[in-house]
Amino acid sequence: MTNYLQASYNMEQLCTQNYAKDTIKAGIVHLGVGAFHRAHQAVYIDRLLAHDSQQNWGIIGVNIRPQDSQVFDRFIKQKGEYVLKTMAADGTTNYEHIRSIVQQIDGAQNPKEVDEALADAKVQLVTSTVTEGGYYLDENRCLMLEHPAIKADLEGGRNTLYAFLYAGLKLRNETSKAKITLLCCDNLRHNGDLLKAGLMQFLEAKNDHALASWVAVNVSFPCSMVDRITPKPSQQHVDDVRARFGVDDDMTVMGEDFIQWVVEDNFAGEKPALDLVGVQFVDRVDPFEEAKIRILNAGHTCVTYQAALKGLTYFDEAMRDDELRQYFTDFILQDSIPAIGDSVVDLPAYFNIIAQRFSNANIGDTVERICTDGYAKFPIFVFPTLEGVYRKGGTPTKTIQGIASWFTFIQLSNQGKVATPYHEPNKASLAAFSNDAKGIQAFVTDRFLWGSIPTEFPDFVAQLTQAIQTNMEKYA
Repeated sequence: MTNYLQASYNMEQLCTQNYAKDTIKAGIVHLGVGAFHRAHQAVYIDRLLAHDSQQNWGIIGVNIRPQDSQVFDRFIKQKGEYVLKTMAADGTTNYEHIRSIVQQIDGAQNPKEVDEALADAKVQLVTSTVTEGGYYLDENRCLMLEHPAIKADLEGGRNTLYAFLYAGLKLRNETSKAKITLLCCDNLRHNGDLLKAGLMQFLEAKNDHALASWVAVNVSFPCSMVDRITPKPSQQHVDDVRARFGVDDDMTVMGEDFIQWVVEDNFAGEKPALDLVGVQFVDRVDPFEEAKIRILNAGHTCVTYQAALKGLTYFDEAMRDDELRQYFTDFILQDSIPAIGDSVVDLPAYFNIIAQRFSNANIGDTVERICTDGYAKFPIFVFPTLEGVYRKGGTPTKTIQGIASWFTFIQLSNQGKVATPYHEPNKASLAAFSNDAKGIQAFVTDRFLWGSIPTEFPDFVAQLTQAIQTNMEKYA
């Protein structure tokens, strides 16, 4: 791919960082090389590699899911290189040739190679983007030991993040014994703490007390906040890159022009100088994390099912719909920001930025993508606002409206009455939520979704039930 791109530079401007790829040493292993990683962490590292004395931070990209092996094989053939396209709301478009993923390993096919990479003392950092459901933790941060994937991994399988970390860290402890940092880059509140909790419980379930003791001393789990809207890759962008640069790049990815990464300054070993390229190292990520999760992620989640019920295809269309744009504004100003309270982040200004980003028609972020995985998203993104408003003595009316729209979407999706497909990895968990009084009661009292809210604040049950009934009548 490199030669083709280099031959095409005069045809169209393509930004390429000034470093020789063959001089780069790998210092990071990344688990889960999806579109978001390619539009976010890999971009920051690509920029870092162009700085003096930072050539030891190349990425080893690892696939851990068998269902992604076919796509990842194409990535291997492209030597981990691809074109990133970014688009601003005003139409300004940039193309970058990203080369920071200097080695590729399909862990689903060759798990031992992943172990060796994780054990290598030159590797100082392991990053991961596995999505919310990939940590198998319940509402109490307890590892789901009875989940088939976890049970299989405890018996020696390779289905989850924990199995790969277990094998790699075990080999590292037995060989180099070098300290290492595990940096979770998912949209989870307190993500580093959750990754640590899940991994330590996995080690305990494996009865590997020696490794658990070593990890406690030699491994750190910083929290981080990551942000860049990254639509699901499409053939349209593949065709665009082919037309502009004369290359077949099936791994091309697109994102908005906004990008942010805030990292807790808690590294067990060597720390990459990512502050050189705009990453913020902070003592506490919480304020940034709360702002992003409760405004951007919760905003996405509460609006998207209403957009789907209206038959909209792209999220920016929701922001041009008078009713939905007003709903988003009200949800943030009436529920979300009051629930957060005092913050080092300028929350009204941040809300305005998010509203502008959501309105970017050039991104083409689909309602279908954002509707995915609702059962995992509501407890993480929406519950904090729900709980926060109640605890401050208020009524989270707009939050409840967003929750009711999800229930309605589930029902109409089951009936085949909505055009937007619903991709729900936890579909079995929705089985009790039938379209009757019993099903509504199961939904509004579900502990995984709403914790103790139904018992502490009984009005929630009545308010959500009423909102569901109103919504079902509206869209029936």
